[in-house]
Amino acid sequence: MNATRFVIGLFAAAATLSGAAACSHNTYEAAGEVAPANSVGLRVSNQNFLDMDVYAVSQGISTRLGTVTGSSTRTFILPPSYATQDLQIVAAPIGGTGRATTGPIAVSAGQTIDFRVGSVLTNSTVFIR
Repeated sequence: MNATRFVIGLFAAAATLSGAAACSHNTYEAAGEVAPANSVGLRVSNQNFLDMDVYAVSQGISTRLGTVTGSSTRTFILPPSYATQDLQIVAAPIGGTGRATTGPIAVSAGQTIDFRVGSVLTNSTVFIR
């Protein structure tokens, strides 16, 4: 009887741990709309029907931030190191071709990049606020 309770307890603990891992978030994902004073906010509005992988490119190094599903919006927080460098945000369609890019932009800590991926990728826009 005790061995059965022990095994059930192990399964319950494993289920709890796997559930916690499944709920973990990308460290760059933002909880709100406002960028902290020492970081850079990024709001990606995907107006395309394809899901997009989003990357930050700085000093020739590409860092994947996450995925923004088709016809949705997602907010990220970028590390403070991106505030002092030339930066590009790139969105690449999953299962499609081409890419949308902001081109080189300069942002400061506390600012938010508003990147709108167009239904036609070449019609994408960027605003810094």
